[in-house]
Amino acid sequence: MKQNSLAFGTSGIRGLVTAFTAEECYSFTAAFIDSIRSRGFQKILIAGDLRESTPSIIEMVVKALHRLGFEVVNGGMVPTPALAWGCATYQIPGVMVTGSHIPADRNGLKFYLPEGEILKSDEEAILKNYARIKEESGFEKHPGSDSGMIKTIDLGALFKDRYLNSKLGTDLSGLKIGFYAHSSVARDLYPEIFRKFGAEVFEFGRSTQFIPVDTEAVESVHFLASTLKENKLDLVVSTDGDADRPLVITDQGAVVPGEILGLITSKILGIDSIVYPVSCSSALQASGWMKECMITRIGSPFVLGRMLEKIATDRSAKVAGFEANGGYLLGAEVAGLKPLMTRDSLLPILSLLFMMKKEKSSASALLKPFSAYVNRSGLIKNFPKENSEKVLSIFKAKLADGGHFGCPVELGGVMVVNELDGIRAQFKNGSTVHLRPSGNAPEFRLYIESNSVENADLVLGFFENWVKSQVRNS
Repeated sequence: MKQNSLAFGTSGIRGLVTAFTAEECYSFTAAFIDSIRSRGFQKILIAGDLRESTPSIIEMVVKALHRLGFEVVNGGMVPTPALAWGCATYQIPGVMVTGSHIPADRNGLKFYLPEGEILKSDEEAILKNYARIKEESGFEKHPGSDSGMIKTIDLGALFKDRYLNSKLGTDLSGLKIGFYAHSSVARDLYPEIFRKFGAEVFEFGRSTQFIPVDTEAVESVHFLASTLKENKLDLVVSTDGDADRPLVITDQGAVVPGEILGLITSKILGIDSIVYPVSCSSALQASGWMKECMITRIGSPFVLGRMLEKIATDRSAKVAGFEANGGYLLGAEVAGLKPLMTRDSLLPILSLLFMMKKEKSSASALLKPFSAYVNRSGLIKNFPKENSEKVLSIFKAKLADGGHFGCPVELGGVMVVNELDGIRAQFKNGSTVHLRPSGNAPEFRLYIESNSVENADLVLGFFENWVKSQVRNS
């Protein structure tokens, strides 16, 4: 991807804010519309996150939709899963303006159908249409008016009712929850929902500027843990920018790995078949909780695609999917909840809270069975694609030569190498090292699993320095 171009990442169009011009917003919006025009939709739902650039991009997308002859339904600034739930409820497509967790100088577009978020095959159709529109100078030549009808609906209330009317549980009284507000688009909605269920909520950290919270590489753990302790909270919860990824800090001040949160949620819901990406912990299969575990490439469209394949072959299966970031995709009707085929942060948070209440237990106690699987993730920012490719090439060669890196934790040589998405190596001492470039930004990700906190931290620190050294030494 060129420095100032837009492209699909692991989920949705992403790029620098400066690349979101009126022409680009029109071209990608028109490309999406052309891919679904045969279905006869006349209305489009739109919403956005709290980034500084989001309102102006929404305005450009709305003008594009009006030029294309569509009535726009404005859902406001709400979580991405709320937009998706609105699409499912009203049976219309939608556009979410969000850059999710990536830095504030970037933004994005996520496209939705009534069935859920789009698949990789849909992305290919959109890109094909986009290329044609650009070649035909569609932005300059389209005669439509850029003004039209806008209807406003309360997507937040609709999403809130989804959970208040569910059978997940009814009572969270006695729990004191900390909500790290920062610039999460859920910062008003989620505390309101927790209070409706009877919990006491302590809100903190609200920001007037966008903060790119990444639930796989949390930079504020000490601050969150300190706030938890000082205010005697049962746990702290939050989300990324568009609230499709949960963040949970236990009573012991530890981050709950997203895939463990997904596994617990699946257990609570009675799910029998789960889909998750290759970056997730080996604890999922080792638990024996699920009838079937299916592994995919990283990115919600891949998870969703595999879920749909399973549903097509077994209509009775209770299917769900999740990612290492904790975003949960529900593919079956359970606990009074209809399927929601996109990442959702609220379902896993509420599931854990209701389990704590039911079992009269702390979050850390509920997570104790997974203490043998210690996961850490790292993120190296400002890491161009060419650097990522070089590092992966060197890493692969080293693995082929026996995997001797000089790590302070004796890895003991290579057992298994998986190249489904990046390169994931399992070593004889039980440690796993997974390296891959981010699909959304010029960043490099590391996923580590080991048998103790000390070893996991040592392995992560070593390989973060090793990755950087391969570039410095070139």
